[in-house]
Amino acid sequence: MDISIYIHIPLCLKKCAYCDFTSFEGRMAQKESYLEAVLCEMRAQAAFFGKPSVKTVFMGGGTPTLLSGDQAAFLMDELRAAFELADDAEVTMEGNPGTLTEKNLMGYRAAGVNRLSLGVQSFDDTLLAAVGRIHTAAQAEQAVHMARAAGFDNLNLDLMYGLPGQTVSQWEQTLDRAAALEPEHLSCYSLILEEGTPLFRQVQDKTCMPLPDEDTLCRMDELTAERTRSAGYERYEVSNYAKPGRQCRHNIVYWECLPYLGLGCAAHSDMGGRRFYNPSDWTAYMNGCERSFEDDGALKERMFERAMMGFRMTRGMDAARFEHDFGKRPEEVWPQSIQRMTRGGLMERRGSRLRLTAHGMQVMNAILVDMLSETDKEAGNAF
Repeated sequence: MDISIYIHIPLCLKKCAYCDFTSFEGRMAQKESYLEAVLCEMRAQAAFFGKPSVKTVFMGGGTPTLLSGDQAAFLMDELRAAFELADDAEVTMEGNPGTLTEKNLMGYRAAGVNRLSLGVQSFDDTLLAAVGRIHTAAQAEQAVHMARAAGFDNLNLDLMYGLPGQTVSQWEQTLDRAAALEPEHLSCYSLILEEGTPLFRQVQDKTCMPLPDEDTLCRMDELTAERTRSAGYERYEVSNYAKPGRQCRHNIVYWECLPYLGLGCAAHSDMGGRRFYNPSDWTAYMNGCERSFEDDGALKERMFERAMMGFRMTRGMDAARFEHDFGKRPEEVWPQSIQRMTRGGLMERRGSRLRLTAHGMQVMNAILVDMLSETDKEAGNAF
């Protein structure tokens, strides 16, 4: 069985105003003990699942680039000892441009990290400061140059639009400056305002610049498609763009609903048809608190999730695998929705895959609501 591994590094120098991920400030003194806890979990899981082959690794956070090069090497050495890491494995590390050093970048590359994902978000210093980022636009550009010098030939830049007070012109400048750096991959996300975050409170209290309206967001989205296309990037997922052959293999695992093992505080897993997750509380994880298992869920829910994740990709959902796993074709599960969407030019069959058209991608949420409504209706008729 081939799997992917996610390793959560929840350390941060400072949490961003919009972040609701599990991450902690002020824990740097406990970095070594946290790594030991992750390694302990890693060895136990490898033994339990029979040392499976690993095709992708993703170190996310938090801020994984708060690890030293030596710590990253130790982590990767232990992973190779615990699992069968494929020779061509994609090994990604997320990084904050404000935390990178030439020495550590050289160490990450020597350790086997071959893909770097930098959280740039914007090339506008005013916007960066407004959302609590610790780096500047100049540092972001410098981080790319340092990564290239260290031997990284597979870079992603995370960019974010819909920020407080952000204009279409500012977003255009960020896209152009990002493309000028020629990364192999761009992730362009619209800000999601999460309840409980500092930014949510600022928006509620009107203590920050107002968020862009829907028309502005639509123009930003259109501009993203235009600028990435002209720079040679292909959109392969709703928010992700890549040069030919440089799609993120790890994230495709999630969108295809393939098996993955999560290690670290708050990490989730989907292995052997079972889903489980680690405690999100730092102390509970460090004390070895047992992971929790999710309910298997109704069959209809699993089917809907497969469609929801698959339709994020421009190539769509693997309908043949869907039928193999669930015993029904998607057209049998959602006959009314799929027929409506196909007739309306929003959905189409391409060989073994069912996908949304370009227009369908623009109204994906409405399509999913329609399918979910049909799912709920069918589930209700079962009683």
